[in-house]
Amino acid sequence: MKKNILITAFFLSFGLVNAQNIQNSSVSFTQTLFPKKTLPASVKNYNVTVTTPYLKDDSSFRKIAEEKYQKDLIDFPNVIKAAEKNYTDVTLVEYAKKVAEAKDIFKLESDQFNKMSTLERLALIDKKPVLRIPEKPYYYAPQPPRVESINVGDVIIYNPETLAKSYIKLNGFGDGTDGIQIKIDFKGFEYVEPVATLVNVENYNPQTKEKFYTKQTQFVTKFRHPTMLQVSVDGKNLSSGIFQGTSEFQIKTTSSKPTRIYIERQEIETIMSNINNYLNDQYGYVKVNRYAILYSVKNKKGEYDDVEKARDFAISGYKNYTEHQEDAVKDIANAIAIWEKTMTEVNYDDSKARIDEKVGTAILKNLIFATIMTNEFDKANKYLTDFKSLRLSYDDKQYADSYEKISADLKSRFEGK
Repeated sequence: MKKNILITAFFLSFGLVNAQNIQNSSVSFTQTLFPKKTLPASVKNYNVTVTTPYLKDDSSFRKIAEEKYQKDLIDFPNVIKAAEKNYTDVTLVEYAKKVAEAKDIFKLESDQFNKMSTLERLALIDKKPVLRIPEKPYYYAPQPPRVESINVGDVIIYNPETLAKSYIKLNGFGDGTDGIQIKIDFKGFEYVEPVATLVNVENYNPQTKEKFYTKQTQFVTKFRHPTMLQVSVDGKNLSSGIFQGTSEFQIKTTSSKPTRIYIERQEIETIMSNINNYLNDQYGYVKVNRYAILYSVKNKKGEYDDVEKARDFAISGYKNYTEHQEDAVKDIANAIAIWEKTMTEVNYDDSKARIDEKVGTAILKNLIFATIMTNEFDKANKYLTDFKSLRLSYDDKQYADSYEKISADLKSRFEGK
C-alpha cells in the first residue's frame, strides 16, 4: 500500500513539474478603421445642414417683450393719470365715506352712553365710545415699465448650426462645403399621452432572504420623431430617406409621469448621436481602442525561447501600432512567423509535449488576434476554425464568437477601401 502511495505521489509530482505555466502580457493601442463605404480621395471635407420645426433662438420672444415695453412706455403717462384719478375719485371718496360712517357711529354710541345714569356710565367707563377714524390711504405711484423677463422653459429652442456642430463629427474629414453634403431634417414629434398602469414589482428582503411584491404605478409613453437623412457628394445621393428607427414608435416606461418636452428634447439628442455614429461607421475613419493579450509560457530553462521571442516582437508591434502602423505590422508579422513554426509541433493529445493542448490553445489565440490586426483574414479564419475544434471553455467560446465578428467586419472594410 505504501508503495502505491509513493508511486502516485511520484506521478503527481512529475505532472506538476511538466505542466506548462501560461503567462500573459497586455498592450493597449488604437486602431483606425476603414469606412464601410470609401469615398474618392478627393473628398476631404463635409458640411452639415439641419432643419427643425423649432425656434432658432429666443429673439421672437425678446421682440414681443420689447414691443410690449415700448407700448407700455408710451402709455405710461396715461397710466399715471389713471392712477391719480382713481386715488382721488375712488380711493379718497371711499375714505371720506368711511370717516363719515365712523363719526356717525361715534355720535350714536355717545348719545346712548350720555343717556345712561352716572352709576351706569361709571360701570362702563372702559367701554366708553371712541372715535375710530380709519387711516388715510397712501398714494402709490405706478412702477415705470420694464422689459419683462423671458421664460423659455416650456419651449424647445435649437439653433440648427449649433446642433450640427455639437453632434456631427466625421472622423478623417475637415469642415468645408466642397465635400460630403449631409442634410438632416426633423419632420415633427409625435406623442401619445402616458398611460398609467399598476404593476407588481419584485423586491428582496436581505434579512429574511425572501422575495416580496409591491404594487407600483408605471407610466408607458409612446413617441416617434421621423427624421430625414440625405448624404451626397457632387450632387449624387449616397443615402437618402427616413433615418433608421425614427419612423417607428418608441416606448418609454417610467415610475413617474414624464413631460412631453423632456422626452422630445431627449429624442432629438439621441437621434443626432445615432446619426453621427451611422455616418462615421459608413464614411468616417473611426479610431477604436484595442487591447491585445499576449500568451506565452514560463521559460525557466530556455525551452520556450521561441515563444518568448515571438511575444517580444508582438509587444513591440502593438506598442507602435497607433503611431507607426507600417513598422508595427512588420514586428507582428515576425511574431506570426515564429508562432506558426512553433505550432507545427503541437500535440493536443500529449500532455508531456512541449507544445501541448494548453500551449497550443494559447498560441492560437495569439495568432487569431495578430492575423486580424495585420489584415490577414484568410489566415485568421483558418486559426479560428482550428481553435473552435478544440475543447473550449465558455470564455474561449465567447472569445471565438467575438473575434469572428470583428474579423468579418474588418475584412469587409479592408476589401472595400
